[in-house]
Amino acid sequence: MFCVFLVLNVAQIQSSFADNSPRPHGSGFRALFGDSLERKHKIGVLGYAHITAARSNNDIEKTQLPQGRGRGVGPQGGTIQDEGLNLQHVGLIICKGSACPPGHMFESNRNVLSRVTPLPGQRGDNVIIDWAVTAHYGEDALFWSTKGFDDWAWNVPDKNRFALTEFFLDIFLPIGAGASVMLGSWHTPLALEIGKALVPPNMFSSRSYAFIAGPAKHVGLLTQFKLPLDPARGHVSLGFGIVGDWNSIDFGSGSGGPSFMLTGYWRSPDMRTWIDIEMMYGNGEDDFGDSKIVGGIARPRGGGSQYLAVSSNNAYLDRFVGYVTMTHTVDPRFMLLFESIYGYQEGGDLNPSQFAIVRDSAFYGVNAGFRYKLSDQLHVGARFEWFADENAANVLWGGVGATGGDVYAMTASVGWEPHPNLLIRPELKYDAYHGGGHLFAAGTNGLARRDSQLLGILNLEFRF
Repeated sequence: MFCVFLVLNVAQIQSSFADNSPRPHGSGFRALFGDSLERKHKIGVLGYAHITAARSNNDIEKTQLPQGRGRGVGPQGGTIQDEGLNLQHVGLIICKGSACPPGHMFESNRNVLSRVTPLPGQRGDNVIIDWAVTAHYGEDALFWSTKGFDDWAWNVPDKNRFALTEFFLDIFLPIGAGASVMLGSWHTPLALEIGKALVPPNMFSSRSYAFIAGPAKHVGLLTQFKLPLDPARGHVSLGFGIVGDWNSIDFGSGSGGPSFMLTGYWRSPDMRTWIDIEMMYGNGEDDFGDSKIVGGIARPRGGGSQYLAVSSNNAYLDRFVGYVTMTHTVDPRFMLLFESIYGYQEGGDLNPSQFAIVRDSAFYGVNAGFRYKLSDQLHVGARFEWFADENAANVLWGGVGATGGDVYAMTASVGWEPHPNLLIRPELKYDAYHGGGHLFAAGTNGLARRDSQLLGILNLEFRF
């Protein structure tokens, strides 16, 4: 699922939420206009850009993928669609207070960070209203668009698109032990890797299969309540949300209605161990995105679900996805990561395209990894994945075949910061598929069937 990999299930930011010095994020705006907005009003203007070069040994045709041109990378690269040099995105965040990405602008002014975590400390007695707006331009804006809002038909033919990925109020309420309310359009808290491109939380350039399987963003309301527990037992919060369809501003058609989110977060007393339980349930019928015919090819406009289920009588088709994620900071240099996912889509009785789901389908998997700090400027990391899509329900897996299968993947990454405003990330990812179809090339138009792929990535992140 830029706009932008979204404000953060930062199960990876851990214990420090204060600015580091020197501060690269917002430096461009400060250089031009000074820092009075930050000092007086806690309003930040953050810019970032991602340029990525990718090369794989597959032969998949880009006409099978969203933009419909050239040689493609496929779903195993996440939002990286093309081989060669690509502008993934240029983003701009205008935000206030704790609605800014944690750890990048301001020290937290509350003991509950929406979508992220309960924090140590007392509640406070004041209502705090923060907010954020994020704009995004680039090739992967397709994945961060919202159906019914910024899935404009006019920029469908363009490789680089524009999307307004977030606009929300983030309100702290002095209720109980502390509470927060988010209202608007926001990146999902589900999964270990989420929306914002800022590192952390997303330690890898490519995306996990668990990330690809879930929603990228929501429109609606999300609450979070810190529980009044003894701090010696840790810090706990529970959350509840009412939102529209996946990546959509509406509730689908027919018997559609809102989707519901539940979250539970536990943090150890020293904030070194994080455990997240997150789930979403709703109607999965007829909520996929619209398309437009360009050059004889149907191109997606953006937003909507990647699971295509249709009912002839608009029946309610259950959809569920749940995640359990854990991180543990062994010491200041070494962090361990774990994630599991289970999802389910009830099948419909219509198949207007070859990708429609006509039988009940489950998808599930696990991934684990680590990040190790060699020096203040250099990190290394690795991720190991297993993911199964029993019936190839995800439309991005269209080449797999009706029987679906299992994918095993290993990713190795290096993160080097030669300057606070620049992060360089070379990455190598190997995927192997086992099943009745073929994941990495369709085996048509003279293309050889491939059940494995080696993908090389060089990602540059600029912060300003």
